[in-house]
Amino acid sequence: MSTALRREVERQLLVDLEHYRPDSAGAGLVFDWSNPCQEGDCTELMGGVLESMSDVSVRDPFGTVIAQGWVDFIHGGGASPLVVFWQFLDVLGDGRQRVAGFDIPAHIWANLSNESRAACADDPAWSQDPSVLQWKQDWAG
Repeated sequence: MSTALRREVERQLLVDLEHYRPDSAGAGLVFDWSNPCQEGDCTELMGGVLESMSDVSVRDPFGTVIAQGWVDFIHGGGASPLVVFWQFLDVLGDGRQRVAGFDIPAHIWANLSNESRAACADDPAWSQDPSVLQWKQDWAG
């Protein structure tokens, strides 16, 4: 990942994390990229390559892991918008709570442009997602 791409990915992931953990805003959080596992989907932009990855952690200023999950994205290629979000996100605190699963999160889907939704419909990684299937059905009707 290029430096510019990593900054954008981290920015979007922090915004998405606020959806699941509102107390994370402005908390001086740091990403731990030391142990990610590449999960196959990739795209090129901003002078680098972004792959979906598991085992990405977010640490507080004291080094404590507060969240850990998969990084995934929607990108139709070229100049299409990049949308980065968490999947299989575990929020840690008093315990461990899984707050995001495998599908495109509803709050992410609700904010996608039609261009990004169409990119999902054409992407084998997302074409069978329930939101995408419903959108294709509504779009056709």
